Amino acid sequence: MLIKQDNRLAWGVSLLVLGSLFLFKQLELLPKEVVPHLFNASSYLLIVGGIFLLFHSSKTVAWVLLAVAVWLRLSDIIRLTQSYAEYVWPALFVLAGLVLIFTRKRSK
Repeated sequence: MLIKQDNRLAWGVSLLVLGSLFLFKQLELLPKEVVPHLFNASSYLLIVGGIFLLFHSSKTVAWVLLAVAVWLRLSDIIRLTQSYAEYVWPALFVLAGLVLIFTRKRSK
């Protein structure tokens, strides 16, 4: 069975990044505060999902990995964003305005 080139690239970059992170951990080059957050299942899924989103032609696998990672980290995300809740609507309005200004109207 032959592996497609983009599949090899995505898996190769994933293994390179995860292997480098493990090596940095063993060499104690990472801050001690980061290690518990970086070395868990949801972080691995997030890293590999991001790499697949960048390097793989089929984005379905990437989105599934990212969705599972976000679902596993949902309590952390909610806890971190509670202090920013009052800025969400203004930020969404600014983002919507930028999208309207900088996207071109597609002709049919």
